Amino acid sequence: MMRKQPRFSTRRLGFTLVELLVSITVTAIIAASVAATVSAVAVGMQGQDDAAQEVARLARGQARIADHLFRARMILSQSTTVATLWLPSETFDGSPTNATEYDTIHGNELRWYVVDRANRVISMQRVSNTLNRTVYPLATDWAALRTTLAASGSLVTTTVLEGVLEGTFRFTTFNPCADRRLVLDIQLDDDHGGMNFELGGIIDALQRHSDCQ
Repeated sequence: MMRKQPRFSTRRLGFTLVELLVSITVTAIIAASVAATVSAVAVGMQGQDDAAQEVARLARGQARIADHLFRARMILSQSTTVATLWLPSETFDGSPTNATEYDTIHGNELRWYVVDRANRVISMQRVSNTLNRTVYPLATDWAALRTTLAASGSLVTTTVLEGVLEGTFRFTTFNPCADRRLVLDIQLDDDHGGMNFELGGIIDALQRHSDCQ
C-alpha cells in the first residue's frame, strides 16, 4: 500500500527587501512628479493672478486719463514727461457771461499728468484750492507754472499708476490749438510684470481757445 506524501505549500507573508526598496523608490518618484505638477499649476495660476492684477491697475489708470480727456477742452502743453490739460469747470449754457467764463482758463481747471521716473509713478496734479479762479492766458508757460505752484505747496498730487520703469509722452511737434491726441508709452518694472503699454486717447471735440489764430 502506497502512502501519499503530504503536499506542503509556502505562502509569502510580505515583500522581500529588494521589492520593498523598489516600491519605496517608485512611490517617491510618483510623489515627486505629482508635487512638481501641483507646483507648476500653482505657479501658473499665481502668474495669471499677477497679470490680471496688473491689467486691472492699468485699466484704472487709463480710465482716469480717458475721463479727463473726455471732459478736456484742450491739451495746453506737452513734453516727454509732463502734459497739461484744460478742463472747464462750468457747464456751458450759451449765455454771454457763461460763454466768457467758459472761454477763460482758470487755475482750478488745470490738470498736469507727470511721469515721475525717480519714484516710478505716473501722477496727476491740480491746484489744492478748488476755488482758485486765477485767469491764465493760453501762452502761459505751463511747466514753469507747475514748478512755481509745487514750490509753494499749492498742488495736490494723486498717483495714477505705480511701478513705472519708463514713461514718455509721445509726440513729434505740438500745437495746443490743433493737437487732440495724448499718448503715453510706459514700461512697467519687473515687480509689476515688466510689460509695455500705451495709455491715453483723443479729445473728441477740440474746442479752440479764443487766443488760437
